[in-house]
Amino acid sequence: MSVGVPGNSAGRGTTFLIGLYMYKTCFLINAGGDPFRYKGCNAEDAVRVLFPEIKGYAQARALPDQESSTFSGSAELWFEDSSAAIAASVTGIAGLLTQGAEVQSCLAGMERVVVRTALYITADKIKGIYPFRKKPGLTMKEFQNYWWYTHGPIAALTEEALSYVQIHPRTNSYATENSVYDGITEISWLDIGAAGRAIGSRQMREDQGSDAANFVDLESISLFMAKEEVVIGP
Repeated sequence: MSVGVPGNSAGRGTTFLIGLYMYKTCFLINAGGDPFRYKGCNAEDAVRVLFPEIKGYAQARALPDQESSTFSGSAELWFEDSSAAIAASVTGIAGLLTQGAEVQSCLAGMERVVVRTALYITADKIKGIYPFRKKPGLTMKEFQNYWWYTHGPIAALTEEALSYVQIHPRTNSYATENSVYDGITEISWLDIGAAGRAIGSRQMREDQGSDAANFVDLESISLFMAKEEVVIGP
């Protein structure tokens, strides 16, 4: 389903979209080694036992040698409705994790795709994951509207991005899930070199950085780079 939003004409698929599986539960896992017990088909079998109604599942493992990385990875689950996504945040994913790995924070809500290029579907890629809190004083509605309608078109110009996604939590999920964040941004690039060029670019440092101050608690941002394993394609 497409959603018309004031955007730009960069020619990189910058139309704002909401994906087919628009509800998503994200689990952020504590720092350490590889937090996931399974890979490939074994991971698919295990996650389907826990969540028979699941429509997509991906495991992201943090890249090594990151300074002050808070997390070792993230697990992302897609569902067709918000109630299933919120229920998953209560059920948890302990059965998918290795001994000692624990969920530090969980966020269930709507996945909003700002940019997704054709190369994203087929490329072997890395992902920057940015959990953060909203700027103090903003209501959740004010925060989400600004992030989507105002910041989204600016972020759509992220250099070399294969995908730029916003995860907006459902307000009713706060009563049931363990979340210390109000949103998660996910940006995919072809490799770490492309990510480094984008993060160091004027567009990201100045255009996005200055606008982020209008809706983000900048001290709350906790970036980590990860390699994604798509177990069930959403």
